[in-house]
Formats: sequence, structure tokens, C-alpha cells
Amino acid sequence: PRLWRHSFAARAGARRRTLGLAALLALCAPLALLALLPPAAAGQEEGSPRPWEIDAGLLEAPGKAAFYRELTRWNEQPSANQLALDAVYYDLSLAIDPVGQQIQGQLLARLRVDAPQATVADLDLAPPLLVQSTTCGGLPAAWSHAGERVSITLDRPYTQGEIVEVTVDYRGTPSSSYGAFGFSSHNGQPMIWTLSEPFGARSWWPCDDWSDDKADSMDLRITVPSGLIVASNGTLRGVAYGGGTDTYHWQVGYPIATYLVSLAIHPYTVYSDYYAYSPTDSMEIQFYIFPDDYQSTLEANLMTADMIAYFAGVYGEYPFVAEKYGHAQFLWGGAMEHQTCSSMGVFYESIIAHELAHQWWGDMVTCADFRHIWLNEGFAVYSEALWLGDHYGPEGYWGKMNSTRYYGGGTIYCPTLDDWNRIFNVSLSYNKASWVLHMLRHVVGDEAFFLTLAAYRSAFEYGAAVTEDFQAVAEAVSGMDLGPFFQQWIYGEYFPQYGYSWASVPVGEGHELHLEIDQLQQTGLFRMPIDVVVDYEGGGSETFVVDNAQAHEAYVLPLAAPAAAVALDPEGWILKQVQEEVTNPTFDQGILLVNGVSWDTYGAEITNAYEARAFWGDLAISFWDCFAEPAGGYPSTLPAPLGHGRVPSSVLGGFATVLWVGNNYGGDLSSWMETAVLSYLQAGGNALLMTRQGDSFLDSSLRSYLGVSFVTSQTINNCTSVRAPLTDI
Repeated sequence: PRLWRHSFAARAGARRRTLGLAALLALCAPLALLALLPPAAAGQEEGSPRPWEIDAGLLEAPGKAAFYRELTRWNEQPSANQLALDAVYYDLSLAIDPVGQQIQGQLLARLRVDAPQATVADLDLAPPLLVQSTTCGGLPAAWSHAGERVSITLDRPYTQGEIVEVTVDYRGTPSSSYGAFGFSSHNGQPMIWTLSEPFGARSWWPCDDWSDDKADSMDLRITVPSGLIVASNGTLRGVAYGGGTDTYHWQVGYPIATYLVSLAIHPYTVYSDYYAYSPTDSMEIQFYIFPDDYQSTLEANLMTADMIAYFAGVYGEYPFVAEKYGHAQFLWGGAMEHQTCSSMGVFYESIIAHELAHQWWGDMVTCADFRHIWLNEGFAVYSEALWLGDHYGPEGYWGKMNSTRYYGGGTIYCPTLDDWNRIFNVSLSYNKASWVLHMLRHVVGDEAFFLTLAAYRSAFEYGAAVTEDFQAVAEAVSGMDLGPFFQQWIYGEYFPQYGYSWASVPVGEGHELHLEIDQLQQTGLFRMPIDVVVDYEGGGSETFVVDNAQAHEAYVLPLAAPAAAVALDPEGWILKQVQEEVTNPTFDQGILLVNGVSWDTYGAEITNAYEARAFWGDLAISFWDCFAEPAGGYPSTLPAPLGHGRVPSSVLGGFATVLWVGNNYGGDLSSWMETAVLSYLQAGGNALLMTRQGDSFLDSSLRSYLGVSFVTSQTINNCTSVRAPLTDI
């Protein structure tokens, strides 16, 4: 991969807006090209996954969805009164009682009228929090609190462009059903946290709780018992000590969505690092860490400055450089990209990169509607791949992309907002969404892709966007009609399954490739450019690109020499399955054992299993490995591998039986999907698949051929052997 880098000056106050074609193209001119850095050495403890095998989506999503929401009453859209008013400024004063698990707050909101007239201001505030009083323009105001909405009668009709100022005094215990505000403890000390995505801010403070209505600025004044430290967004303006309580004043000078406003409170160990954004100036990076975890998290935290510098080079300057970045540890099993201060429950390299990348994609440019959450999460997962590619070379980039392939159903576009787990579906909103960017990059080319990201940032920085906004920018920069691409990958389901045949034909003094490509899936056609790589007899190769959109298409391509082999998209730029034909199989080479378990995933467990011949006993085998050779070499019982990655049909057809040891982790599913298993079975071969998550391996074509339907899915964690010489697992 090659990256385009450019630095943009951060500026606050911009709202969501549309940029014209001329302006978009003007942004493209001054960029300069930089190649990826060479791989850097990175030591890994034995048995620990490589960084690109850590799925930050899987780590992040349980944090966001640990409390299962049965709330189906979420408002699907803002009220008419909310649409008439635009949040300009919030000032939140909050006193927190960890013992009584109570909060008492006052919210001052300044709202700009965006309609001809406004007479009522609506703010979201969820029961059981109780409103005590409200004001408008400094005078007591009438109010009602129905469901999750507080309606305040304004002191007079306000007209377009005027600023309305209201306050709400309230108290109570935030509802636990949102999982957005928690009273917890760590080592006997209070640990108070918030995580409000998508609609949880309303459970602890009154606000216009919609991601497309960002306040331009905000102040938070948080009062806690003395000894507790409050981490939050923006810049710490001061701490007032005394009387057994301390009040922390945090100030946010950039536009911020309500779900990104956060608190993390504990007697933290606090330390800093610095990101030098110019030869003469730097930005503080603040870490709020449990004292007992200081040493274990230090190395990972100190990678953050390098990551900021890298992403600033790729995406433009860190968006909140006048404030800070930081990590605040909390008790979740995942992490959350709170603006300028990510809440971290784990400190893996990949997840640090993921939450940091959200500062650009999610915090600065926010999905205007959580149905388009892929614009946050897909961008962050893809950013992991870019970082890993820069830091570890191509193995890091491709390792991450292979680990996030998804071959199931469902649209990336989230059709409903009342199902928490559907919004944060790891397979769709995170993993497959990252493949949209990976594929788009190849469709438009590296130059246009990174220019698109720069233009997208400039058009919507500190505002909000939906899929069609990003598509419009990509089309303006590339000059291409990308409607079919976004329709099939964002609003459509599944993926293309290609079958193909070819012949190298002498024509006059030259040669032609006669190529036929079929789309075999029963779930709708895809239009994609496909790389066709031809290996020539006598050496050398050539890559052609064909536009493919029909169920069956034939192509004639000029060749420089007779073709020895032809492959479709061998590098893996399309989320696809290629059904090669197993032609003229001999089945005369016995058993092929295929390893689909990353050697780093289970450490000695998987190595010992192969050393003990657990999968084949005394039978004679040949060996194929989906992964690279382990650092310590192969177990002595295994013969040298015939190859790595997917198994070519020319190899597959030589074996009467395939024993495939799978795992669906780290990328082995992609090797299975791109191996001609169906054609092999149809030709008379035998396969034994030993894996977890077997339903992921059997796509619709295999299920149909085998007559398999899945009744339920269940994980069994321990197996007890009942027959010698089997062993417990």
C-alpha cells in the first residue's frame, strides 16, 4: 500500500455541509506521495496473537453492548422542536455521590433557532432522573417531562437565527438499562464511568441526544469526593479543592456529539507523553491509569504518540491538537473513542490504533445517523490495517484484512435503531465495512482514494455525514460513477462467488486468452473490476483488469506469450470466493492435512497437538499450511509444507482426502473460501473439516450441495474423551 499525506489546519465551528465539485478537486492538488515505511521488528510473547489478529471490533463491541438493551422505545428521530433548534453550547455542572449513587446536575444550553419560529425547546432526559426546575432567558419556565423528553416553554417566540438559553436542574440515579453511567469500584476505590453511544447521554444529562447536532463548545464542572480524579474531554482548566469535595473544570473548544461526552473517575495514576506536531510545539497526551496497572500498560500507551504522528500524516493533522489526546482506564472489556480521551479497558496495539483513528473518523467527522455507523467503525478498523501495514509491512496490512473477512448475510447499512446489537454488529458495521474501504481503494486507485479521504475530511470536519455524502466526495474526486459499488456493498448483502475457465489460443503470430467468468451466487449480481493475473510459459506475468457485472461474461485478452496459469484477484482486493474447477483429479496422493490455526493463537497447545499427531494418528499425510511457518519451526511430526494460503485446485485434486483443521481466526476462513472445496467434492474428493464455528465455513453453495441446514449454534468449551486413545480437550 502507498499512502497520500497532507496536513490540514484544525478549525472549530464547522457544521455539516455540502462541498461543490470544484472545491473538492481543488483540495486534491497539493498532496505529495510517500511510500510505506519498511517493516519494523516487533517481539511477541509466545502464544500471544500478532497485532493484526486482535480484532478491535470484537474487543470494542462487547464494551459498547455489554448491557443487553431491551429498549425498543428509542425515538427513531428527533422531535420537531429539536429539529427547529441547533445546539450551540452546553455548560454541565454535575455533583456525584458515589456512596449514595446519586447525581445532581444543572445544564445550561444555548440553542440557535433554525426554523422560522420556536416556542418550545425539547431536550432528551431519561427517567428515573427527575427535573426539579427549568428556566428560559434567566426566568422560571414551565416544563413537562414525558418519557425521555423534557419540553420547556420558551419565554417568548424566538425567530430564525436567535439564540435561546435554557437551564435544567435535575437529580437522581441514572437508569442502568442504558449502560451509559456506572457506579463501580476497583481495588476498593470508586470507579465511575460513562459510555453513552449511541443514545445513552440522555440517561445522565439533558441534551439534544442526536449525533448530527453537535454543540460548538462545552464546559463540564464535575464535583466528586476529595481524592478522586476526573478525566474528561477537552482541556482541564482547573481544579477547585476544599470542603471534602473537588471540582474539576473541563472545557471543550471543538464541536462535540453528545455520545462522545465522557467521564472516568478514580484515584488514577496520571502521567503524560507528548506529540510534536511542529518543530517548535507539541500536544500533551494524558494517561489516567489504575495504579496497579501502570507498569503493564506503559509500553502500549507510549506507542500512542507515534500513532498520532502516523495518522496525522495519512489523514491530516490530529483534529483536536489545541486540546489533547489521552486514555482513561475503565472496567469494560473493550474501549470507546470518547473525544480527546478514549476510555480503555484493554491496551492492545490494534485497539489503541482503532480508538485513536476514531478521533478523525467518528469524532471529527461523525455519522449523522447511526444507521450509517460503518462510517465510524469501518474507517477505524481499516485504520488498524493501515497502521499495521506501516509498522509491520505488508504482512501486517494483509493479515488484518484477512482477519476481518465476512462472508455472511446482512447489510452494512443498519436498518433499525432499536436493536443495540445490530447497530454494533462486529461482522457488518466493523469488519465488512473495513472491506468497503479496502475495495474502494483498489477500484479508484491509491491516489484518488487518499485524496477522497482528504476531501471528505475537509467537507465534513467537525460535522456529520451519511453514506451518500462520502459517496459524493469519492465520485467527485475519482470522476467515477460509484453508485453500483455503494449500493451492492452498503445496501446489499453477501459477496460475489466467481467461477472461471480459460484457454490460451494461438492467433497468427501471437496469443490470446479466452476467459469466461461466471457469478455463481444466488444473492444478486456484483459489478466489480477484477484483476486477472496471467503467468506466462517460460516465466513472467501480466495483470489485466476486466469489468465484470453479468452472470456470465466472456473476454478476449492479448497475450505476450502462451499462458501457463490464470488467477482472478490473487492479491485479495475483492471480498469474494473463487470457485476454481478441479479438473482431471488423480486422487492418488492419499491425505492432505491443512492447518488453519495461526501458530501464535494458542501457543504450545496447537504445537503440542501436531507433535502428538492428534489429527491424523499413524496415517501417512502430506501437509499444507494456511499460515506462515511458526517462529520456532514446525513440529517434528509434520512433513515440510507443500505451500501456504489457499490450496490451489491443481494441488487439491491430487489427494483422495483433505483433513482441514480450521479456527475462523486470523484469516484462515479466507483460505478455505478461496479453495475449490465444492468443486473438489463434486469431482469425488473427501473432506473432513474440524473447526469451531463451522457454520461460517459452509456457505450457501456448500450447504445446498451437502444438504446441510443449521438448527442452532452452540459453543462447547470442554470435551471429555470416552474412548482411548483420545484425550480431553
